[in-house]
Amino acid sequence: MANTTPPSSPSTRLKQLGFAFPFRKKGQGNAGSSADFTDEHDFHKVLKQEPSGSFSVSGKGMWHGGIHVTEAGAGRFLDLKHGVRCIAGGEVVAWRVNRTYLVSEIPTQNGKPAISASYSTGFALVRHSMEFPRGTTLTFFSLYMHLQDLAGYESDASRLKPAYWSMQLKVTGFATDKPHAGPNGQVAPAGQQGLRIRATKPHGTVLGILPQGALVSIGQRDGDWGRLKDTHGAQLLAPTAGGLVAANAASGWIFLGRENGGPVVEEIMPDSSLDRVVVPSTPVHINAGDLIGHLGRYDSLSQPTSNRMVHIEVFCDDSIKSFMEQGRTWISNNGANPDRWQQLGLPGAPTILRVDKNTTLYRLANQQGQDAKQTGVIQVAALAEMAKHSEKQVMETAPGPDGLKLRWLHVDSADVQGHAIDGWVREQSFAGGRVTREFAQKWVDFQTLEDTHDPTNTMFATTKAFVDYAIGADVPEPGALGKLSPLMASIYRAIYPTGYGGRAADELCAAAENPWTDLRMSRLIVRHESEWANPDKWTQLIAEIEKQTGPQAQHEAEQKRIEKLVWWDDVKSHLTDLPRSDVFHIHPIGLVGNFFRAPGKITVEMLKRIFTEASTDQLKIVADELNPRLGDYKLGSSLRLSHFFAQIRQEAGTSLNTSENLNYRSYVLSQKFSYFSAHPGEAELYGKTASHAAQPEPIANRAYAHKIGNGSVESGDGWRYRGRGLKQLTGRANYGGFQSFYPTLWAGDDVNFIANPDLVSEMRYAVRSPIYFWIANHLPEIADTGHTDDVVDKITAVINLNTDSYGARKNNFHAIWNTGIFREVGQ
Repeated sequence: MANTTPPSSPSTRLKQLGFAFPFRKKGQGNAGSSADFTDEHDFHKVLKQEPSGSFSVSGKGMWHGGIHVTEAGAGRFLDLKHGVRCIAGGEVVAWRVNRTYLVSEIPTQNGKPAISASYSTGFALVRHSMEFPRGTTLTFFSLYMHLQDLAGYESDASRLKPAYWSMQLKVTGFATDKPHAGPNGQVAPAGQQGLRIRATKPHGTVLGILPQGALVSIGQRDGDWGRLKDTHGAQLLAPTAGGLVAANAASGWIFLGRENGGPVVEEIMPDSSLDRVVVPSTPVHINAGDLIGHLGRYDSLSQPTSNRMVHIEVFCDDSIKSFMEQGRTWISNNGANPDRWQQLGLPGAPTILRVDKNTTLYRLANQQGQDAKQTGVIQVAALAEMAKHSEKQVMETAPGPDGLKLRWLHVDSADVQGHAIDGWVREQSFAGGRVTREFAQKWVDFQTLEDTHDPTNTMFATTKAFVDYAIGADVPEPGALGKLSPLMASIYRAIYPTGYGGRAADELCAAAENPWTDLRMSRLIVRHESEWANPDKWTQLIAEIEKQTGPQAQHEAEQKRIEKLVWWDDVKSHLTDLPRSDVFHIHPIGLVGNFFRAPGKITVEMLKRIFTEASTDQLKIVADELNPRLGDYKLGSSLRLSHFFAQIRQEAGTSLNTSENLNYRSYVLSQKFSYFSAHPGEAELYGKTASHAAQPEPIANRAYAHKIGNGSVESGDGWRYRGRGLKQLTGRANYGGFQSFYPTLWAGDDVNFIANPDLVSEMRYAVRSPIYFWIANHLPEIADTGHTDDVVDKITAVINLNTDSYGARKNNFHAIWNTGIFREVGQ
């Protein structure tokens, strides 16, 4: 039987891994909002502000497998408030959270005051997998070290906590639900009070009561309600004095909001998850750009100053070599054939412009001019980034020598002396030198290096040679190339192929200060033992240093720190696919820069395929609201967008209604709402019949009375807080939830949905209300689990558990997903 699966059907598409830069840009001015980095070169410029901690050699001449971002360095230009972001989609496989920072104590010595230096051993480890070509995969890990302690989050309630943490909920003293009196009048003992567990929300049968102080975990969330996942051995109270706790109480629903003047539950981190390496039995999914944590303390042992920083690195095993080779071979054989890309379900256009050394930069497009400069470095730039600048591109009006009409692009570079130059090149078939358009999967200019290195992590062949260099010993050529380890000598030659090498150590320590050597360094993939394993090597290093300096208190403190920082063996004992500690290190920004694809745009044409009866003006408002902030709204993938709009299609219909239609027939009212089934006469009175039209206001006031935070029929809350927005936000409690959440994403927009609920019908707020519900109820995490019916049903259950539209919502999703409406928007 022939295979009838289309070449690029959703089930056969090669999944592209999403990438994001680890920080956003700092906003400008008092009211400035942060923005995403989209250009690798911009991030490298920021990293120049770091005095040490560069890849792959620190400013002090030590091996360094990652990059540092400090508050006083690069952090001045980054959005630190919103934290460190995961650089690629994957799974959090291990972490450690400090309750409070550890402290190194340095006593008074040589007339210098004592130092009390805080430091973080907190980290997160994320596992990623990428595939290209089909059947060829690479597993790599990203590490985020020195993250903020729990106490820092507790002291700043506005700072979001990482979602992967194993948080639990503690029932507070504001929860004062008590067992009802028994059938014979018996009363529960004094002190028996807590939080009711219900079979359904919000007014289901009471199954039991969680006592004050109980710790629980929840799975499914729905607004201010959560479904119990684990009661952690809590002794539940019976709902009636002298009665029994229901057998299914441990899987019931609990209220998560505020009562009696305060929150009935509070998030806490259990002691069992603090100050130790946690390797969850089930890894926690995370997307590119999701919060990993915030900068933590890492104070100096020699200066009494506070320092906040994060160390970010990427590593993998030696399969990186064959992975790159197979990707390059596929590109060589198939890259120019659009049909082969279509079979993988991937875009077939190159994404990178590469300008080689010895390329002449023309003075004007298609005009070399006199004294045109020649490049002495390799430049790589994202084509999408260059396309944003119309002043830096010119389209040919007549075909070139190859018969094609192509663009001329204005590029920056440097000459052989390192002086900045700029000029024009043709994007392909350029007479002035080698200019090519490249595919990211070719790993453009990436190179693996592996050789012998100093076992104590210095850049020299021997630890003594490093100490001589560090203390300025009177020895011949202390930093010469010949004194470097074979590995570091290879790195030097890769960065400075024509360098004379007399001051090789100095040049490597300063490589990050030059944008061109920094760019070249970011394409080196270097094999070296991890810093986070084998702490004994530091003992050897310190012993060698103290031969010259004598014992130093900070050396002993440093050794103790290192012993607390290492984690490799603890993780390896639980995570079998963690490689041995001698790994290949990849520059985090070089990796992201090569593979980053800025999200595409949602277009009116895309939305018109879903909302066929909506006006173009309304659809444009939707697109304009979402496009600038797809990442913030957790809609940066085609899968998430497909799930999101499948639900909106059912809630708002094909015409994109922003206000609930209450034009019910009388018999439908009795079927749909419990109030009218109990009051059939009122269903006949207010519902649509052959003799009169429906009366929406009395219908809403009765249908929603005493529900979702509403008051009585007489309060008018049912009509006041009827369904509005693209998700049909309904009930005073849900309007209140939207109001409370609103400043999280839309700070500075002073609106009051409780006092002015009609605002939610305006399209801008009609779009934002389902964004609130989407994020607050953790629906992106559910959406990420796949494109099966079961996933759609899970999302539907959170939005409207008892709806009769499960089948319709699945049909909506598959119609969107299978036709690939949002394929070009997100990865």
